[in-house]
Amino acid sequence: MSETRDRAKYLGMRSGDLDGKAYAKYWNPEMGPMQEHAQRALIHGAEAQELGFEVEEADQLLEPGYLPMETGFTRLESGQVFVAVLTKMPGVTAEMIDWWFGWHYMEDQRYKLWHPRAHLSQEADRMIGDDPDKSDREKYLHNPNFVTEYVGAEALDLVISLTEPSEFLDVDRFEEARVGTAICGTVGYRDKGVNFALLIHQIRETGDGSEMRSRFWMGNFEIRRLRKDGLVNKIVGTKFVAKHAIPLELGRDMFVHCAMEMNHLAGFLPELYADQH
Repeated sequence: MSETRDRAKYLGMRSGDLDGKAYAKYWNPEMGPMQEHAQRALIHGAEAQELGFEVEEADQLLEPGYLPMETGFTRLESGQVFVAVLTKMPGVTAEMIDWWFGWHYMEDQRYKLWHPRAHLSQEADRMIGDDPDKSDREKYLHNPNFVTEYVGAEALDLVISLTEPSEFLDVDRFEEARVGTAICGTVGYRDKGVNFALLIHQIRETGDGSEMRSRFWMGNFEIRRLRKDGLVNKIVGTKFVAKHAIPLELGRDMFVHCAMEMNHLAGFLPELYADQH
């Protein structure tokens, strides 16, 4: 693991942070508003639990059209908090998304481009994002990212581990469903040794680019060093623990965070990709 985990962490850019960076022009601390449908969902607030679904039913995302709740949040019967965010991404391709997830962790400055109001620092277990001999997907799959970011008003130290979409979705249906890629994995607390969420960012082709259909299941607890099917993890994975450990407000905060950062990313990614890929 990189030895830079204890470096200074701060919001925004300081003098000299972007000196000599070819991507400096993409730093824009003035983020635009969430997309209109996300604003409406936020005003509505939490939805009925029947509008969400458990991660085992994620293949719903491969059906044509849209699901009853493409943008919103709720608490499921399992106790987990479910978050859904649809982000329209004109001009963005699946190849750009795969490249971005293998590129941005190499420097805090790259990571901060994504969400200037919330991102502090990031690195990966293997710092291979600039290795020309690796494919874009090889750079991020099974390469845990160590992230410090604000979700709402709380700064969290997280570990995000991305894995093959086949662990979440039927990849044999991707072509028919016009799915170019899917970013899938787990989110955990870095120093507590506990995972608490699962995520999917599905990229589906549209007439003018792509749309990202993000889903989070928060309250899916697992102690990383213990067997998934062991007694302790069966206990921490219960409805009681999920309901009492994950407040619905955290779902709202994650909803806003995702809707803001993915909309911001869509605004500069096509040009950044053309410059840097």
